[in-house]
Formats: sequence, C-alpha cells, structure tokens
Amino acid sequence: MAYLNAAIDCDLYMAQPEGYERKGPNEEKLVCKLRKSLYDLKQSGRNWNNVLREHFAQDGFVQSLADPCVHVETTESGHVIAIVWVDDIIISGSNIDVLKEAKESLMVRFKMKDLGVLS
Repeated sequence: MAYLNAAIDCDLYMAQPEGYERKGPNEEKLVCKLRKSLYDLKQSGRNWNNVLREHFAQDGFVQSLADPCVHVETTESGHVIAIVWVDDIIISGSNIDVLKEAKESLMVRFKMKDLGVLS
C-alpha cells in the first residue's frame, strides 16, 4: 500500500480492470487515468521514495550521504535512525521517547502498522 501514498508525476493510462469494464457513449473501449502510483510501474518506487524523503526532511531528518536509504534525526532528546527498504522502514532510537515520537509522526502521515521489535 505504500506506493499509493505517492501521486503520479505524469499522465498514465491503463486498461480497465477485468470485471469493471465500462463502455463509452458510442460503445468505445475506455481506459483509466491513474492518479496514484501502483506497484509494477517503473516510477512508483521513485515517487514513493520522494514522498517519504520529503516527510523525513519536514520532521528534521537528514538523509545520509553514504546511503540514501538512511535518514537520521538528532535532537536534544536523542537520536533516531530510519532505514528504508522499498516499502519497509526500520526505525531505531536512542530512547523510547524519540522512537515513539518518530513512529507517531509517520502514523499521522501514512497508514502503517508497527510490527514491533525487529527479529
């Protein structure tokens, strides 16, 4: 579902999904114009990454120069590191409060679920 958070950056059309086909007024075949990124589109990963990167930047995270998938936030309360892999995010914090704050910020912006401690 992560890719659906990203708007599409160009005009893209697709065939109507099977079972949902409608014809035009003159019985012509219609197509769907996409408004959001979908899995399997070449640019969907980039679009999602841009949305997520903008969110992290607004929250005070800095993208690592060594690895663009790593975002770090340093505050007086502590440090948070977020590692992004496609549509999964691993979040680590120097204490529970900064970790909770980072997760809450993500949950306000995106529909997500916390899978708990990484194993």
